[in-house]
Amino acid sequence: MALNGGHGFGPGYEGREVFWNAHSYEAVLFFFTAIALVIFAYGIYRRWRMWKALGLPENRTDKAGERIKSLLVNGLLQARTFRESYAGIFHGLIFFGFIILIFGAAIDATQFHFGLPFFHGSFYLWFSLVMEIFGLAVLAGVILAVIRRYVWKPDLLGYRGKPDNRPDDAIVLLLIALIIVTGFIIEALRLHVNVNVDGFTWEHWSFAGYLLSKTLAGVDIGTTMTLHKIMWWGHAALALAFIAYIPYSRLLHIITTPANHYLLSLEPTGTLKPIEDFENAESFGVGRLEEFTWKQIFDSDACTRCGRCQDGCPAYLSGKPLSPKKMIQDIKEHWEDRAAKILAAKALAKKSGGEPEIPEPDKMLVGEVIDLHELWACTNCMYCMENCPALIEHVPKIVGMRQYKVLMEADFSPELQLTYRNMENNSNPWGIGAHLRGEWAKELGIKTLAENPDVEYLFYVGCAGSLDDQGKKVSTAFAKILQAAGVSFGILGEEEGCCGDSAMRGGNEYLYQTQAQMNIEVMNGYGVKKIICTCPHGYNALKKDYPHFGGNYEVYHHTEIIAKLIAEGKITLKKPLEGVTTYHDSCFLGRYNGIYDQPRNILKSVPGTRLVEMRSNHRKSFCCGAGGARMWMEEDIGERINDMRTDQAIEAGAATIAVGCPFCLTMMADGIKDRGKEESMKSMDIAEIVWRSMDLEKATTAEEAKEE
Repeated sequence: MALNGGHGFGPGYEGREVFWNAHSYEAVLFFFTAIALVIFAYGIYRRWRMWKALGLPENRTDKAGERIKSLLVNGLLQARTFRESYAGIFHGLIFFGFIILIFGAAIDATQFHFGLPFFHGSFYLWFSLVMEIFGLAVLAGVILAVIRRYVWKPDLLGYRGKPDNRPDDAIVLLLIALIIVTGFIIEALRLHVNVNVDGFTWEHWSFAGYLLSKTLAGVDIGTTMTLHKIMWWGHAALALAFIAYIPYSRLLHIITTPANHYLLSLEPTGTLKPIEDFENAESFGVGRLEEFTWKQIFDSDACTRCGRCQDGCPAYLSGKPLSPKKMIQDIKEHWEDRAAKILAAKALAKKSGGEPEIPEPDKMLVGEVIDLHELWACTNCMYCMENCPALIEHVPKIVGMRQYKVLMEADFSPELQLTYRNMENNSNPWGIGAHLRGEWAKELGIKTLAENPDVEYLFYVGCAGSLDDQGKKVSTAFAKILQAAGVSFGILGEEEGCCGDSAMRGGNEYLYQTQAQMNIEVMNGYGVKKIICTCPHGYNALKKDYPHFGGNYEVYHHTEIIAKLIAEGKITLKKPLEGVTTYHDSCFLGRYNGIYDQPRNILKSVPGTRLVEMRSNHRKSFCCGAGGARMWMEEDIGERINDMRTDQAIEAGAATIAVGCPFCLTMMADGIKDRGKEESMKSMDIAEIVWRSMDLEKATTAEEAKEE
């Protein structure tokens, strides 16, 4: 009985006929495939029109090489997805499994039309085995996804304990599972016939289908052939439905997320695009959806609702209204509604031959779509952007909306009003006289650039380092380290102004640019080339944002300099500082600038110090709560972020919280007080720790006494 179609596949010839038992269905299958592709194409076209309907222009097609690299690393290899082990595993099983199965289907189709000479023998056997393994991999991935979404129900997939499971989520998982299961059933039915009629002996290479075929013992061949045809069409229908469903479901991320990988920002991490024309612009910031760029709107369609942004957001975890995931989804919902109405208005105008009457939005973007409490809760910590597998850019959207509230409506917290007024009058958030900025340095004999401009480094001290009591101790310790190492440096003294970071990230772009331009004018006037900062906020602003206004410098954080001095043997840490120390990663030092190792290497060099890590560290470090201008605002909703971070240090058993940021230093000190741990814990800047371990205070005192 030649059920194999006369192709000679038999006991001595390993192979398989592609359209086995379905010869007459080829034309019908291609017809329905064409319909599915038309539905798919229309859905993409419809979505494309919506993407074009709103948004300002923005160039995201330059430097194709870097963009292709991102597409390969994050899209094809799923590098960011694998940062979370469980989700990475099940997504990887589904993703890579489908890629291999699609590749296998392509080989099948090629074999059918062109009769590939190698599609038999050992190649076919290994091909069958690989298809079995990856088919099961997809099925395993679906099961793991179902367990996570519907059994474990982690909060990152919902919002405040409420699961965000939509019918679409279940449909997608069910479709994938049914495609795989029906594929194995078809294989089992075919093998039942091949083994019992054609005498195939290599069926164990298709082990999943073969084991399933064992359940068909006793089923006659005619019934098996009929069932095979029914299941064949069922499998084909599911596969075509899957293709057609993509543009209308969460499966669209198969297209939009890789596209977002290609469209990534190539600016330095965390850089904010400045407002360029204050004199002629009619509005500032983002008050309406149309004032986002097209890419900022497209972000929302690339979001997969995976919740990784929310999972480590300090605002969300401390009980505040902000969820980065929810914010992006709210923007998406607003965009879909707005784009549909705009396209409908344009279609109506085209029919009537008139100009389209664009309707006003039903909701205001800022204040209704995005609640003001959400907007001002953000610390700009960049956890969301650093850990988003789709490379969505949350922070620039938030700052853009803040700019609208501050510059267009003058609507912001009273604490920020005082902060900005102090910055306007005295170029520092406290309003302390600018003439006092250099007082801390006088007894150390540190000269200003006005006194001696011929130095290698400008030590940009910053507001906290110049005027805050804790900050001045850090500046003193670091300056003494530089002096002991023989480093050539100077300061600006009263000519130094605030870096403007808090103004910029709090939405007051005009004030920020004023501060930045004054600093740049002074620095360029002295011919400054190299700058050291003890504050990561100033460090980041001078390094990444000042170049927009002609301030191009080599900028270093003091931990980079100290680590270099230790490595070169220019300073020696000899005094043991016994105890357990943990290092708190500043967001603007770590996630913004990738400085994780230097601070830790310094602490490991301190004799007697045992370094331990807090639960959240490196790129997943938990914010202190002071970034994004939150340093100057009251925290009156939910738990205090700095207290939560202090709890992690207590949990780690640390006696010292080492930091590299004046904001973090203050917030950790406050957290220690709030938790009543002043007697057993302290927060210290790394410069203070290093200076103590250098143990030069006693030597200096002895030398002075001898001279007297």
